[in-house]
Amino acid sequence: MAVSLRLKRMGRIHRPFYRLHAVDSRSPVDGRVIEQLGTYDPIEKNAEKQFIVDLDRAKYWLDVGARPSETVSSLLKKKGLEHKQLRLPKPGKPKAAEAKAE
Repeated sequence: MAVSLRLKRMGRIHRPFYRLHAVDSRSPVDGRVIEQLGTYDPIEKNAEKQFIVDLDRAKYWLDVGARPSETVSSLLKKKGLEHKQLRLPKPGKPKAAEAKAE
């Protein structure tokens, strides 16, 4: 089972609120959750309350191979949790090795 860390949108129209979840990467966006790790409220003015996360559990999931989404990765880095982010090539751009071969 491949686990990913991603945000699940809650809240109402024009008032976004997100929960940070560890989920099976094959599950749909509103699918079953393995564990809730925190919350993210982009409207909150207080920076301390804007992103609340259980860093110990997030570090555990990253250590066992969970892949964070780009947004989750940047939020975790702002909280001080350094981790290796997997960079996927952007579609439509040739790889450096292919460009040199031509």
